[in-house]
Amino acid sequence: MRSGLLLTPLEWLWTAIGVLLTILGTLTHLSFPPGLPGLGGYSFSLQIGGVLLTACLAGPVAAVCAQIVYLGLGLAGLQVFAQGGGWQYLYQPAFGYLLGFLPGAWACGTIAFPQRDPYPPPSPLARQRAVDGKRLAGGIPDSPVGLQELGSGSLVALALVHLTGILYLLATQPWNGELLRLIGLYSGYTLPGQIIVASFVAVIALLLRRLLLL
Repeated sequence: MRSGLLLTPLEWLWTAIGVLLTILGTLTHLSFPPGLPGLGGYSFSLQIGGVLLTACLAGPVAAVCAQIVYLGLGLAGLQVFAQGGGWQYLYQPAFGYLLGFLPGAWACGTIAFPQRDPYPPPSPLARQRAVDGKRLAGGIPDSPVGLQELGSGSLVALALVHLTGILYLLATQPWNGELLRLIGLYSGYTLPGQIIVASFVAVIALLLRRLLLL
């Protein structure tokens, strides 16, 4: 159980895992075969997958903390962003989408863990006792989160990432044809691949949650 604003050891662990997943996702790209109709040669990174998977497995607090650390590392000069790093990245058109990881991670984690502690008692026996105690107290035990919740949480996160990114572009770029080109590049081009990644993340997260008894 988390006390106040302090993170638990498990939340610190998930924060570190989330940072690593996001960095690895940023460095990993997938491409469709050139001859595939409609998608031939289309490539996308798994960066958003690290954000979503952390949120689906760790909850909103650790997921947001992971992205704060990730942004801090990049702005401090570590080459962890798609186009490098450094405080100058604040002026990159894509930085708004990175900022969008914060509300996106929070929303996805909140939907993945609705009104429940994302860090339940460690043993199955202790968890069962907690459920039995809630029943005896007249409460309703937490229902398991399924693919629908994980999928919808991932899509809501994507929407927030792109909304934040577009608002950042509107605030920092001249309102001309270049603005439309940037929106098309960072939202129109990347969104299909991110939806594919989000779909796979929802399935993987569901399997891992069942395995980890989350």
